[in-house]
Amino acid sequence: MPEYCPLNEVVKKQYEEALLHGKYRDPKTVRAVWNNINLFENFTGRADFKAFDAEQAKSFKTWMEKQKNKNGDLLSISTIRSTLNNLREFFEWLAIHPQYVKKVDGGAVQYLRLSDNANRAARASRRKMPPTLEGLRKALIAMPHGTDIEKRDRAIFAFVIITCIRDDALICLKIKDVDTARRTVWQNPKHVRTKGRKGIVTGFVRQAMPCAEDIVLEWLKYANEDLQLKPNDPLFPKTLVVASAEKLTFEARGLSKEHWANAQQIREIFKTAFQAVGLPYFHPHLFRNTICKWALKNCTQYEYKALSQNLGHDHAMTTYNSYGNLTEDEQLEVVSNIGQANPDLQNISTDDILAEVARRTGK
Repeated sequence: MPEYCPLNEVVKKQYEEALLHGKYRDPKTVRAVWNNINLFENFTGRADFKAFDAEQAKSFKTWMEKQKNKNGDLLSISTIRSTLNNLREFFEWLAIHPQYVKKVDGGAVQYLRLSDNANRAARASRRKMPPTLEGLRKALIAMPHGTDIEKRDRAIFAFVIITCIRDDALICLKIKDVDTARRTVWQNPKHVRTKGRKGIVTGFVRQAMPCAEDIVLEWLKYANEDLQLKPNDPLFPKTLVVASAEKLTFEARGLSKEHWANAQQIREIFKTAFQAVGLPYFHPHLFRNTICKWALKNCTQYEYKALSQNLGHDHAMTTYNSYGNLTEDEQLEVVSNIGQANPDLQNISTDDILAEVARRTGK
């Protein structure tokens, strides 16, 4: 099998440019697409893309269903679906390419698709249970805060509680992005990796857990006065790791003045905090569910809309549908207690309601 097909490499590079600069896809997404196309080429023996037809598409789909991942398990149906979707988009683009428009079987593109049932199965996911406010408070209070590293870790945990910020955005924040007077965070898309690179002003939700805001403010004061961090320094600097000549190992020696490259270490901080109090690990993003469910119980619609904007959502329904889902037990409890908050309203007769309507409308 040849190492590569020159014609394929040219058109693949053109497609990469089209995704990056024509559709403004994220580089990570484009790399995943590139890997999927390479996988298809490996299957075909680096055959020219002009040879693509229905039989090739069907054979590749059958082959994918027999492939295994690094753990030796068959590829998940969601992985197969994602790969086929990326290839389908590629060959749809190729079918209208000036040099391939009459040479690629455009009708065969539809064979790169799972059945309707398989598609539904691929999209299905088990709902993840968010932590309770009590669990978050328990983990936060138990976190040590003697060293600079411990103070930072505790402040990170508290900061996510009162802002619900995404962990990938969290590691990009700078000292200057936080306004302690207004209790706000400016997620500046010029240097903060927000979703869709949207600028977001986020206010501290102190009401959910006042002690969390106190810890954050305490950290900000410490960072400015004791650590003497500058406005452009990271809000939460990564750990300074140095080589120990005596122990021939690497050791943590306080904090650096650099940002983390990714959010993996943030998640490790959360794992440690939850394990210390005997709780299972909860991904930082699940804190949004916790705060949104708290808001459903304690906020007016007007306030909930403000919370929705706090998360960077344009529509409150996005917040309701993504983070406000109740468990089955919560749903049944609420349904069984409907009207309990205003028991007098349940005893009003229809005649009384009509009379009150007539009085108010003057009819």
